[in-house]
Amino acid sequence: MDIIDFNALSGGALSLIFSAGPVAKVVVVVLLFFSVWSWTIFLYKWHQLGSVQSDGDKFLRVARDSDSFKKLTSIYADKPDSPFYKLLISSYKEVTARQKEGQSSLQETIPAVENVLKVTVSQETERLERRLSFLATTANTAPFIGLFGTVWGIMDSFREIGLRGTTSLAVVAPGISEALITTALGLFAAIPAVLAYNALNNRLKGVSLKLEYASTYIVNLITR
Repeated sequence: MDIIDFNALSGGALSLIFSAGPVAKVVVVVLLFFSVWSWTIFLYKWHQLGSVQSDGDKFLRVARDSDSFKKLTSIYADKPDSPFYKLLISSYKEVTARQKEGQSSLQETIPAVENVLKVTVSQETERLERRLSFLATTANTAPFIGLFGTVWGIMDSFREIGLRGTTSLAVVAPGISEALITTALGLFAAIPAVLAYNALNNRLKGVSLKLEYASTYIVNLITR
């Protein structure tokens, strides 16, 4: 009768990982990479979008208190990385360029500014969306990577049963352990990625709305 090494079986997740086979270890490394990179992206984007939201609130307050486009450009602080500053500077460049060319008619200037603002909003939204796709990829693929490790661990268990001719716990435990740890890690990587993606996507929608409001304020001030 095979002797069960309970110390090996009760050593925790780390001992299971270190005692796993090469395929299971590769799966674990891949899943850990997905998990760590997903958390890194989430923390970075959460801080970035939070800063943009705060800057958007400030810009909208300044825009509401401004009675002219010239006053808005003089009051709002120079923040080259801010999407709201880019909206302001792109519209300012369009207005001044048309004035220099003698095309200062309001009927010609307003549509041109609106087009410039639409392009800028699209560009800034696309820039803020970068890296979010990795979270969606992690949420969709991590469970299947974990499932691959699960299937491989079960296959190992059946192979050991065939080689040793016994179904004792000592024979099947290593393969089942590999299957369980890869399944758990797959969920550990996927579930936070889903939550992070949804949270960041909602925050990004809020930023996009603020960009639309800011564009409307800019056009209204130019009209005045």
